[in-house]
Amino acid sequence: MKNFVSRTAGVALLSVMTVISGCSKSDNPVSDAVSSLSGESLPKRYEIKSGIVHYEPQKLMGMGTTTETLYFDDYGRKEAVERVTESNVMGIKTYEHTMQVTDGHTGISYEIKKTVNGKDETSKVATKSDLREFQEMAQAMAKSLDVNELKKNMDYREEGTETIAGVTGKKYSVAMNKELPDARVFGVMYKNIVLKSEMGSISMKAASIEENVAVPASKFEIPAGYTVQEVNVAEEMEKAASMGESNE
Repeated sequence: MKNFVSRTAGVALLSVMTVISGCSKSDNPVSDAVSSLSGESLPKRYEIKSGIVHYEPQKLMGMGTTTETLYFDDYGRKEAVERVTESNVMGIKTYEHTMQVTDGHTGISYEIKKTVNGKDETSKVATKSDLREFQEMAQAMAKSLDVNELKKNMDYREEGTETIAGVTGKKYSVAMNKELPDARVFGVMYKNIVLKSEMGSISMKAASIEENVAVPASKFEIPAGYTVQEVNVAEEMEKAASMGESNE
């Protein structure tokens, strides 16, 4: 669940970046971003009907690696992130293979395989969430955006273009803290697909991209044999926030 919320928050941030980079083609980019964040009328997320993006393995602070693959169809109205993480922490070797799906207003998360020191600990419980409430929260946030003020506060810069995985995307950078202008977040986007992002030692980069290919419907479905557990995203976020406050 934590990974799903984190991923969703990342998508929201990238939607904001789409606004301040001027990627929107309409006369009202803020309205477009609100629509994207809220899922209103299920707008197109990407400018390609379907695709598969394989990302390079990411190092986990010297304790392992995680590798992601993005699948999407219907211009991103259906999207799945398949993640394989291998780690070795104090002699405990963990392998996790997970899938996180967004299908319109529905979020799905489940484990494909998990082992700890070779022992199978795979959960056969898939979480299913109605994202409407979270999307409404994001919509309210987006409505309050002042694009020019956001550009100023984040010291937004267009950095030209960069070719990654055989395609050329638009490069940008922002400062998450205007008091530290040199501590910047860099990103490269191609048809609204993230090809690369860098924030300090944390980075991700596309290794290959397949455009307008057939994506198996099974990538967006819960496999047979799983028990489905309904989860309220807003409640989970409130719990996480309260836990963070209690630890301060």
